[in-house]
Formats: sequence, C-alpha cells, structure tokens
Amino acid sequence: MKRTIKGQEQVLALLESATKQDRIAQAYLFHGNDGSGKFLTALYFGMMLNCLADEAQRPCEVCQSCRKFQALEHPDFIYLFPSTNLRMSTDGEIRDKEAHKEYDAYIQNKINTPWVDYFFSGNTEIRRDSMNLLIRRLELSQHEGRKRIVIIENADMMNTQTANSFLKTLEEPPANTVIILTTERMSHLLPTILSRCQPVYFKPLSQSVISEILVSDFGAESLNARTAARISGGNLKTAIRIAQNVGGGTRDRAYELFEMARDDKTLEYITQIGKKREAADALIDHIANVQIIANDLAVFDIAPDEIINLDKAAWYESYAHPDLADRLPDFLLLLSDISMKLSGNVNPQLALTKLFLSTKQFMGV
Repeated sequence: MKRTIKGQEQVLALLESATKQDRIAQAYLFHGNDGSGKFLTALYFGMMLNCLADEAQRPCEVCQSCRKFQALEHPDFIYLFPSTNLRMSTDGEIRDKEAHKEYDAYIQNKINTPWVDYFFSGNTEIRRDSMNLLIRRLELSQHEGRKRIVIIENADMMNTQTANSFLKTLEEPPANTVIILTTERMSHLLPTILSRCQPVYFKPLSQSVISEILVSDFGAESLNARTAARISGGNLKTAIRIAQNVGGGTRDRAYELFEMARDDKTLEYITQIGKKREAADALIDHIANVQIIANDLAVFDIAPDEIINLDKAAWYESYAHPDLADRLPDFLLLLSDISMKLSGNVNPQLALTKLFLSTKQFMGV
C-alpha cells in the first residue's frame, strides 16, 4: 500500500516516526485537497499500528490484521462517512433498504476503486445517529488490535448536532484509540474540534507525480498523462477520470462546446443538454477540459508549442485569435465559479447554460 501513496513523503515520515517513538496522538486531522491520498494514508496508518509482523516490516499488508483493514472489516476499525439518511436503529441496523444498498455500494467502491467518487441519490451528511453508534462502540472493549482506529471521512460534513455530540469523545477518547478526521475544508469545522486534533497537511500532488501514477498504474499514454496532470489541479481522482477520457468523448465534448458557441447554436445546445442528466463530477471534468482549451486558444498565436493539446494544433489554427488572451482571465473566473456551484446544489442545466453563454462571450460572439 505504501508504494501507492505517492507525493506525501513528509506525511509518511511523520507517521512512521511517531509510531517508532510510540508518540501517537489521540486525534489527527488530515487536511488537504481531494485526491491527495488522505483516506488511503489514514488506513495505512491504522494498518501500521496493528500489523502482526515484526516492527521493521509494518505494515506487511499480508497478515490477518492488515488484510482485515484492507477489506474495511477489522473489528477494531470504525469508519464514518457522509451518507443519506440511513434511518439507523439504536443497535446500528440500517432500516432503509435503498439506503443500505447505497451504503454497501459506497464501501465496495472504496475497497475496489477508491479513485472513483461515489454519489448517493440524496443529500449527504454525517448524522447524529451514526455518531451515537460510534460513541457506543467506543464504550465497548477492544477485540484484537493494539489500537482501535476511527476514520471520519469528510468530517466537515458533520451537522452541528453531530459535531457537538462528538466533542466529549474527541476530548477524552478511550485508551488505545486513534481518531483520524479527514477534510478538504478546515474552515467548516468547529474551532473546538480543530483545537483537539493534530493537523497533518496533504499537499496537492505535483504534475510529475500524477503523470507517473497515470502511466505506471493506469496504463495511460505519456502525452495523455501529462495533459490530465496539468488539468487536474493536483487532484489524482480528477486526473484519472480525465486520462481515461483524453482523446475521447469528454475532451471532444469540450471542443464541441467552443464550436457551437462560435457558430451561435444556442437553441441546439439548450436542447442537447435537456436530453440527459449527468453526475456533478462528469460536469466538473467537462469544465476542466474547457479551461485547458481556453488556455490553449489564448496562447496559440503567441507560443503554439506551449499548448497542452498538441494533437489539436490544426483546430486551434481555425479558432484562435489575438483578442482571446485579453478575455481569458474573466472567462477562467467564470468557469471556476460554475465549477464550485456544481459541487453544491446548483441546477446542472442552469450551470451548463451559463457555461455556454460565457463561452460565446469569450469567443466574441
């Protein structure tokens, strides 16, 4: 597992040093961009603390304890994450059948394809009933591990009731318990939670690290890997999605947007987006491709060798013109705003309509 955690050497060194010196904090806050390896590192840390192998080999990834952690089923491992309302009973039974199916699907996705975001059918948050179950489980004795590991993923999505009920446990966790919170948004956490955790920062992955992972682990072509790495903004999950579509439908769709905008095909575009619903991550990736194409258009007249999509040079010759460089900053700000709104609850069709109109303006139509 360690070899799959790339670009976070300083974090691994910190955790390994703390383990060797037996100076483990009771609570950690892993914070940083999405796709930077926070959950995988938290799981790795739990494996390290409970591995049955000799100290120098921990985590071995093959002992019974390590295998249980990798399957997310170790009896001393507790995992909380945002979900729809599970209608959970006091003994932890999920009473909503559809919610139960989605809960299980999320777990399987995390085990098998953790680089793919799973989207629930409804609004998600970490609810009070899930936290109450965690607190009750922590009151019980440990089963077989040296340390009990709690991972609360996207802890910023605890509602206020949940966060307040969690404070006492965080302040005085049971012995031999390590609590790890992960978040992209530290500012959304209560100050009282922040003050009780040791912060561990996960820096965005460099383009070279992401490109290396895409080539070695996902079989991406070198040029496609570099393109995806530059677009991704340090987010490995985004880079993987883009690399799997570079040269395919996702990128082609972005080029089609510019073509329809320049030709003022507004009605055709509105009709097109009304025919299908798409997940937020797919639309955000679409906007990432739009951003990179806009950059390419703006620099093509000045430095054609500096474009990212080198295989589309002939297309840029037809569509680039000097005025685009002046319009680029405002257009990129609009794209960032649309992308942020898609991460929230904005209507996707309204966001895409704004995207098209903004692209028309950028193209001078």
